[in-house]
Order: sequence, then structure tokens, then C-alpha cells
Amino acid sequence: MAHRDPAPRSDRRPTAASRPHLRLGGLLLGLLALGLVFALGGVLGTGTIRGWIDPLGVAAPIAYVVLAAVLGAALVPGAVLATVAGLLFGPVGGALLALASAVASAVLARGFSARVGGDALEDVSGERLRQLTAFARRNGLLAVIVQRLLPAIPDGPLSHAFGLARIRTRDLALGTAIAGGPRALSYALLGSSADDLTGRDAIAGVLLNVTTGIAGLTLAWWVLRRERRRATAAAFEGALPGDADPGPR
Repeated sequence: MAHRDPAPRSDRRPTAASRPHLRLGGLLLGLLALGLVFALGGVLGTGTIRGWIDPLGVAAPIAYVVLAAVLGAALVPGAVLATVAGLLFGPVGGALLALASAVASAVLARGFSARVGGDALEDVSGERLRQLTAFARRNGLLAVIVQRLLPAIPDGPLSHAFGLARIRTRDLALGTAIAGGPRALSYALLGSSADDLTGRDAIAGVLLNVTTGIAGLTLAWWVLRRERRRATAAAFEGALPGDADPGPR
């Protein structure tokens, strides 16, 4: 009697990659752990990072950009990284290097989460989250600029969120370059004035940070108002008599 191969089973257990909830949950838990370690655990402070970069001499600027990009993607607070740049390279040089590392970090974080998360966010989203994601994609560059300007909202986690939402890399990089400059300069000014926080540079850094936050809140208000008008106009057009079903005559 000829041997017959068993019929292929259709009840194989799906891998983690095929389960959007597991894939997205694993990514979010990993990022949450990193955020707690660096933001609350005090594992990496300005002194530690400065001690790694300072002895490198002429290679220090490049080393800073590379290291800060990786650490920023790993959710080390951007304020810490920009302050180190100010301590090492002064207010102007520090701001330029902090901005370069912020752009690189945003692109790195976006690429990582987009690759690991895949379409998981789309698969598990409800209607409201889909609308929010669509809004972010529709206003990609503007959404990044607003987020970067808003006060007290860390860039690292949002860079990963932009990756999950599939915001274009170009919009993320350009938005970070446009809006990240004032914040980078403010923290670089504070870092360069660490020995005298009542000096002119330190006060300028605080004022610039406050002004940036106000600009972010104002721009966010304008964007939301414009979006509401767009939604209202779309709803009105959909409710026009000519678009409605005339019913039986």
C-alpha cells in the first residue's frame, strides 16, 4: 500500500509576526521600558555622556551626532542630549550638532518602528485612531512641526509613533529640522551656561523655550481649527439635497 503524506494542517499556530496585537504590544512594551529607564532611572546623565565624548578631540562632533542619534532613538531625553552639546561645543555649535542629531534620531526611530511594527497599528486601530492616523498622514510635515514645537512633549516616543503611523520620512526629517532648531538652541544655551544659570545666555535659553512652546500651541490651535472647518465643509457637501437619495417618485 503506497504511503500517503498527511494532509497539510490549517491550524498551525500563527507566529508573532502574524499577530498585530503581539507585534505592536511587544514594540510598545520595549519602548516603555527604555523610556522608564532613561527618563526616570537616571541611568545616563549629562556628565556620563560628556565623559564619553569629551576625550575624542577633533572626532568629538561626529561622535556626538552619531551617539546622540542612537540614544535619542532609544528614548534618552532630547533635552539631556542638547544640553550636553551646549556643554561641549558652546551655544551655536552645540545647537547645530544637537539639531543634526535630532534629525538623524527621528529618522532612525521612525525606520525602526515602521519596520518592526509594520501594519500592526492599522490592523488594530479603531475608527477614531484611524481618523487620527489619517489626519497625521494628511498633514505630515505640519503635524511634525506642531509636535516638535509643543512644550513638554518628548520627541523620541513621537518619532516612533510617526513611524507606526507611516508618516513619510521626508516630512519627519524636514519637520524636525524646521521646528527642532529653536528648542535645540534653547537647551544648548542652557547647557553652555551650566555654571551660571542667571546669566544672559541662560535667560535667553529659557525665554526661547517658552516662546517656542507658545508658538507650538498657537500653531496647534490653527491646525485643529482648519481641520474642523474641513470636516464641517465635507459634512455639509455630503448633506446637500442633490446628493441625497430622492426616493420613489
